[in-house]
Amino acid sequence: MRGKKRRLILFLSVFALLLTGCGTGKNEDTVKQIKAFTVGDETVYLGEVWIYAKTIQQEYEKNYGTGIWTVELQNEDGDTQTVETITKEDIVEEILQVKVLCKKAESYGVALTQEEQDKINQQAQEFISGLTDADKAETGVTQELAVQVYQENAIASKVYDRIMQEGKVEISDEQCRQTKIYDLYFPTYTEEGEGNFTPVSEEEKSAKQTQAAEAYSRITSEDDSLNIETAAYEYGCTESNFYTMSYEEYVDQYGQELADQIYAMKDGDYLGVVESQYGYHVIQMIALTDAEATQNKKQELETELRKEYFTQVYKDYLKEIDSGWKFSKNVNEDAWNMIQFVPGTTEE
Repeated sequence: MRGKKRRLILFLSVFALLLTGCGTGKNEDTVKQIKAFTVGDETVYLGEVWIYAKTIQQEYEKNYGTGIWTVELQNEDGDTQTVETITKEDIVEEILQVKVLCKKAESYGVALTQEEQDKINQQAQEFISGLTDADKAETGVTQELAVQVYQENAIASKVYDRIMQEGKVEISDEQCRQTKIYDLYFPTYTEEGEGNFTPVSEEEKSAKQTQAAEAYSRITSEDDSLNIETAAYEYGCTESNFYTMSYEEYVDQYGQELADQIYAMKDGDYLGVVESQYGYHVIQMIALTDAEATQNKKQELETELRKEYFTQVYKDYLKEIDSGWKFSKNVNEDAWNMIQFVPGTTEE
């Protein structure tokens, strides 16, 4: 999970949640002195980590229940981890990201306005007012620390916005064109078990071709009211379907030659009878450019490219600030083990 892209942690609107459950089991003075991890010349103490941990705990338990922490998931390396462990890793990575972005604030000309600072002071006061004396003693959280966390998140957010303003992503409609067809499909193989395909006999294949030709003739005839979807039902073509894909995806599914034939069609045109490695097809062009699907694809690609851009910029900044940063080297294992979401548990 540590190698995955991390979302920018912006908890400003949810800091005032009810505070119960997540703890360290240490007194206030002790927590203040415990180093959680370092980045460059800065040390992050356990009390600060607690604020983030508490916010995430409330968010997760609200959505998934208190039993979420012991659920085991498989990460991208194939290893099994509990949600608690994964979340703790995420917290460190997310705080790290905030710290790195804050260190770049001056170079981007980012500063808080007086209005923003006044709002932060008020939010920090409200946050502290919601803590019991026991909460404060257990976590070491003070109003000054709450103000700091609010400030850093606000600054990091503004730096992030500046970075993304510089990383303009331009994608043409042609690059993300989505084309919609209906494929009346006459398969020339049988499937026995997943991925186990057996070609039909030559006689059966010829019969399929004849059926496809008949269906195509009827669909395109002015004297027959049969439409392509009704034909699928009438001829028992249960694997027929609508498809909305890019040109490259059509090439993957049907091959270069058939994909080129599809893209030579106009809206409403029929193509038939054509053969692929899978069988015979009668294809209707529904929309050479499906406007809604194309716009959705464009937004998806833009989001993906923007994430890739930010990830690379962030990696460069982290390397600049702390070139040797590693979870195993920079994170204090003792402090890590004190962060608990499941009462009475301690990580080994």
